[in-house]
Amino acid sequence: IAERLNSIPLAAGGRAEMDLSMFYHRRTEAELVALRNYLRQRKAQGKEDHLDQWIRMVATNRLSGHSSGFFSVYTLPPNQAVSPARQAQINIQRNQEPEYKDIVPRILRKSASLMRTLSGAEIASLAEAGESALFLENDARQTPEIPSESVKLVVTSPPFLDVVQYANDNWLRCWFNDISPQEAEENITMTASLEEWCQVMEEVFAELYRLVAPGGWVAFEVGEVRKGKICLDEHTVPLGIKAGFKCAGVLVNVQQFTKTANIWGIRNNRFGTNSNRIVLFYKD
Repeated sequence: IAERLNSIPLAAGGRAEMDLSMFYHRRTEAELVALRNYLRQRKAQGKEDHLDQWIRMVATNRLSGHSSGFFSVYTLPPNQAVSPARQAQINIQRNQEPEYKDIVPRILRKSASLMRTLSGAEIASLAEAGESALFLENDARQTPEIPSESVKLVVTSPPFLDVVQYANDNWLRCWFNDISPQEAEENITMTASLEEWCQVMEEVFAELYRLVAPGGWVAFEVGEVRKGKICLDEHTVPLGIKAGFKCAGVLVNVQQFTKTANIWGIRNNRFGTNSNRIVLFYKD
């Protein structure tokens, strides 16, 4: 990874096509633009390999956050991106300016952290799995590439109606990876209607029932929306049963939140991700 990073010409002076000055020092922005251009070119030429993909993944994860390990000035929430206008306000409130952050050592440190507990055998096993694994961008209702009754475990979490604004939260990641936020959002089920949500999930469960082998399991994470007025697990259970699954139960997540959850007005075990439910289904 270090050898590949050091071979990339991170030329100074590059600028993004949008104003990112509220997030990055000019030199940091230039390095990011150079890395983005390199990855874009490698992919367009069909030369992108596993090292390029790893670097892309880690760099995407480091784009913005609240510690020195991220490329950006201090920002919250982590792993999302506030709007440029909101970041400018944060900078004023905190009396801060973006300082230069060399992206190469941060990518290397995060890479080392991600792999620190892996043995050589585990790395080899993951590499082997990567050669045969399917990575699809399909609608979950239509996955013909996956053979029937070939899956032993499904772990998934659908959009919670229209609670999360995916394009707004991921605009910076989309920019770095040349993805249109609008096109991506159009392919995600976003609806304020519980009835429409249930209709889509009913079709998803029908496809999951086709995929799951006898004895296989589905862990389907949902949550409370509309400030607890709608509990999606109560609507999910009958949908899974209708598809043919048996419901083993609902796992309730109980934990203490002490950090960034308060940004959204979350309180311990009330609303937000710490009130989520994992509905467990199995196939006879």
